[in-house]
Amino acid sequence: MNTIAMKRLIIMILVSVCFALKLDAQQNLAISPFFDEKSAYTKDARMVWVDSPELEPFKLTLYKSISTEKKDVVEKMEKAVRKDSKMAADKEIGYIGDNLYYAFVTLKPAALNSTLKRYIFYRNASLKPHGKKDATLVYMEGHVTMDELKKMFK
Repeated sequence: MNTIAMKRLIIMILVSVCFALKLDAQQNLAISPFFDEKSAYTKDARMVWVDSPELEPFKLTLYKSISTEKKDVVEKMEKAVRKDSKMAADKEIGYIGDNLYYAFVTLKPAALNSTLKRYIFYRNASLKPHGKKDATLVYMEGHVTMDELKKMFK
């Protein structure tokens, strides 16, 4: 194999690995099924998925969110967030009664030596007496700090 072909092969392998890491970043999380487009959770839900240069001013590379008013889905969201928060690098969680009202969760990097930060944000507005009657789950990746994210979500 000549050197040009070898260089092309190496570049293709590196691109494939990077692509696979990007896809796998959210895998192995309890919240992952909520962002699957073919999931039953997406029915009657509002979804946003941004993976574009528009996120650069926010120091993000990926933003996914799902909001729903369906109580059974909200209960499953809460359970998934509680499970993922157990393996968090850092977290801030608030409750109303026994229910999870909000969670800011910093996850450990998806890959060894990765500088990409991963976050989960969750808020169940339906727990407030006069609030919206929905819950929102957000997954984000980027180089933003938790403090910067908190400012964005207030």
